[in-house]
Amino acid sequence: MMTHSDDKTPPSSIAIIGAGGLGREIRSLVERENVFAGYHDDQEIDKDYLGNIAQINPTQSIEYIIAIGNPSLKKAIAEQLYQKSLTYANIVSKNTVVSEMYFKGQGIIICDGVIATVDYNIGSHVLLNLNVTIGHDVTVRDYCSIMPGANISGNVTIGEATLIGAGAVILQGVTIGANVRVGAGAVVTKDIPDNITVVGIPAKPL
Repeated sequence: MMTHSDDKTPPSSIAIIGAGGLGREIRSLVERENVFAGYHDDQEIDKDYLGNIAQINPTQSIEYIIAIGNPSLKKAIAEQLYQKSLTYANIVSKNTVVSEMYFKGQGIIICDGVIATVDYNIGSHVLLNLNVTIGHDVTVRDYCSIMPGANISGNVTIGEATLIGAGAVILQGVTIGANVRVGAGAVVTKDIPDNITVVGIPAKPL
């Protein structure tokens, strides 16, 4: 389900998987328009703790969101929970310029200040953090995390479980592989293969 401050639908009850810093940030986003049901995490926390991740038992009354920035860990948790057939919410701040018609997955988190233009595709369990920009004809595949202030130009493809660091710039027409780490502030000017880390201006393998 898409949950957005402009919706007229009744509020959803949403549990957050992951109680770290990002989980606490996403809680504040959830609580603007929905009911926060509690955290699932492998470490017991405060009174809002619902139990560890392996013990999640899906119910019709609760939707879920995986609020974990590390793409590989996020993917592993989603795969661990696959057989449980959870219902995942899409959480979208009202302070954005995005269109749900371009969402191709579930469990998407769109934070304040995100601007996306046209004909983009956002996969499942993607995080677009604060003030990210997405150009035309961009594809962001499942489990990616794009950190605050990153700028993605048009005709870019970002492979599964890739992390784009804060303030990074991806130039027009670039293809980034799966399981890639793009360092904070890097400028990516050419294609990047799978499974490497790149940093710098222009971005080069670490």
